[in-house]
Amino acid sequence: MKREFKCLLWGGLFIAVFTLMGCSSDHNLDERPVDESSIETAHQILDGDIVLSTKATLNGDDKTLLPEGCPTKFRFAWEDAKTLRLQLLNFTVGNMPLKITFTSLCKFMQLNSWEKDEYSGDGWLKFKGVDGVVSADDKGTGAVSKGSGAKVDGYLNVKTHQINFIVNYNMMNVRSECFLQTIDKNRIKTYDEDFKKYEEDLKKYKEEHGL
Repeated sequence: MKREFKCLLWGGLFIAVFTLMGCSSDHNLDERPVDESSIETAHQILDGDIVLSTKATLNGDDKTLLPEGCPTKFRFAWEDAKTLRLQLLNFTVGNMPLKITFTSLCKFMQLNSWEKDEYSGDGWLKFKGVDGVVSADDKGTGAVSKGSGAKVDGYLNVKTHQINFIVNYNMMNVRSECFLQTIDKNRIKTYDEDFKKYEEDLKKYKEEHGL
């Protein structure tokens, strides 16, 4: 009986050690550099104003309402060779009383083993931003500060140009979710009319559903 107990104990310890080793290995991916060619391609993809479809959520509830999401203009610029500045500038929709500006500096890294299962295929990079700034500054000049809690978690495929990311504003449990989609830089040409149509469709939806 004692021998069986010892075997079970040692077996449990081995499993725990290997599990911790796996977690540590995955954690270290955050610090392993992405190859230069992938970063160079990311520079070409994420540059300037890009329109993406997003959903705004409050406490997990979709406030965008329409299934296609809201056309949202983000600005991408590079602080240095490996640091991406992601900005949402002067954004407002419907009856929002404020115009929101968000800024975050993002670093690129490799995917861990679980993420590779979800984002299969070649070309995927992960990007993360911490201590983002949320303000009503429509010039986007707010400095990134320590401890704000606002963050970005996202993924980019440098081969297919697919992207998705979540902006957590750390404010009243509000998030912007850019669901998985392929970047189309031509959308910037029709952004104003597409956004106007979204607002019209949103108003109609609310009237039809008594909202």
